[in-house]
Amino acid sequence: MIAIVLLIAFTVAVGGILSLWLTTLTSTQTTTTGSAAEKQILCARSVLSIEEVTHSVIGSDNLVNVTVVYKYGDENLYNFTLTFIDNARNSFTLNQTRLSEIVVQYNNSAGEQFSPGMMTVWSLNLTDAQSGETGADSLTGTSLQSVRVRALCQTNYPVSGECKSGQSCMA
Repeated sequence: MIAIVLLIAFTVAVGGILSLWLTTLTSTQTTTTGSAAEKQILCARSVLSIEEVTHSVIGSDNLVNVTVVYKYGDENLYNFTLTFIDNARNSFTLNQTRLSEIVVQYNNSAGEQFSPGMMTVWSLNLTDAQSGETGADSLTGTSLQSVRVRALCQTNYPVSGECKSGQSCMA
């Protein structure tokens, strides 16, 4: 009889400990998930737009100006990449580090950070950019078909914009 009472007391004590642990775990997970969802919602409101792309070939130089506007949003954007796709379906991507090295003009007073409402113009020579890349695809087509800009919001969530041939942004 004493063994049964001790077994029941032990079971109730273990149940109480597990109940307390599960309550704490659930509360922690809910807070963590809620925080991540809140950040994702803030970033989902961000709109990055390519307003204008001008492209010209002068001699052996493949010159491009890309005007990007951060139209809507509340969070700063970082780590930009630009991807160019030509009419032969070749693509070439420049990351933030490479952009900082080769861009002729980057009129963003905040440097590598982009705040809501900001606009920048990247002026670059794709011929020079591609010659500095090892193992990179090269643009061999005669015209650009698409330009994409991508940035990160809160270091984890991508925000992007695209301009395709035939749209008003592609001159």
